[in-house]
Amino acid sequence: MKELIEVLDENGHKTGIIKTKSEIKRNGDYHRAIRVVIVNSNNEVLFQKRSNKKKMFPNLWSIYLTGHVKANEDSIDAVIREVKEEIGIDILSNELEYLYTIKDEKKKSDYDERIFFDTYLLKKDIDINEIKMNNEVIGVQFLTLDEIKYLQENNSKMIISNDYDVILNVLQENRKIKRR
Repeated sequence: MKELIEVLDENGHKTGIIKTKSEIKRNGDYHRAIRVVIVNSNNEVLFQKRSNKKKMFPNLWSIYLTGHVKANEDSIDAVIREVKEEIGIDILSNELEYLYTIKDEKKKSDYDERIFFDTYLLKKDIDINEIKMNNEVIGVQFLTLDEIKYLQENNSKMIISNDYDVILNVLQENRKIKRR
């Protein structure tokens, strides 16, 4: 079954138009996606290694778990669904903290990507041995903020988004995260 996504206008408002994900990419339509950063009570961040089968950023480590918001779904529901799909963990909406939305526009060789990313923080202690990866995620590990900064500065194989410093600052401010 094809994934259906709602088209947004240039300000991020719903238009009522629903298209398949491939149509949205082909037409360069604005749409919504989610990103979630998972942090445990030791202030370690869960990094996920993307599958080599992923079209965007294959085989790279990411601070974000990401996914598209489906038609007739809100961002919080999308986060809950994506966390379950990608790492097999059940979460509740009250465990999520909305951080910000960023408008991201990229010109690709075969399409234009125009996404409004709703970014969330999930503060949760997760046993790494209980994570059940799917075909999109092929590895996971917890990293401290110092380790993340070191990897970032040494051009490691990680995805560096245009708001990476913002998310690191948010995490720095939340050094003492309460256990849930």
